[in-house]
Amino acid sequence: MRIDQLHPTPTSPEPLEIPAQLLDSVLRHQAHLSALIESLRAAGVDEDMVAASVRTLVDSYADDLTIAIRAMMKEPYCG
Repeated sequence: MRIDQLHPTPTSPEPLEIPAQLLDSVLRHQAHLSALIESLRAAGVDEDMVAASVRTLVDSYADDLTIAIRAMMKEPYCG
């Protein structure tokens, strides 16, 4: 799967191939973000708070993703 196949589609003009080792994590995080946004909006939370909540979740995910990428870098290349 490529990043431009995700929904909603990212705005980057360059498609980015998502390594298979990260795909489950990316899809899970995308689902969590979508659910968070939907829940907050349904609860009537204003868009500034929605954006702040999304930022908090994305920052947390960045830490997890960095750990996963570092682990991948230690694995032998399986081209």
